[in-house]
Amino acid sequence: MVTIVLENGSIVRYVGITAPENSEPFEKESTEENKKLVEGKTVSLEYDNYKGDKFGRILAYLIIGGKNISVEIARLGMAQVVVYQKKKPFIYADQLLKAQEEAKKNKRGIWSK
Repeated sequence: MVTIVLENGSIVRYVGITAPENSEPFEKESTEENKKLVEGKTVSLEYDNYKGDKFGRILAYLIIGGKNISVEIARLGMAQVVVYQKKKPFIYADQLLKAQEEAKKNKRGIWSK
């Protein structure tokens, strides 16, 4: 799961990706890469179909300097894309899947085995 805590204490869950957790391979690397991309930076939130979940977390894409962090993490192979098609596809589904395919093709991160 990829989440961050904003300065105001709100928890943001990234839309469209899930990352290794609970001692899974690449958990530490994924966490470190996320920190490099977002820690100490000003972020913008872009919402998709839902703005929150049942756990009280904000569901959003993090945008930093015009880059969608979910897409960047997928491109680095540090997360798996999860696209739910129940109602309507995520607005960045195509970009996320393309980034994941690039990571797979280049055997990056979780796709290196």
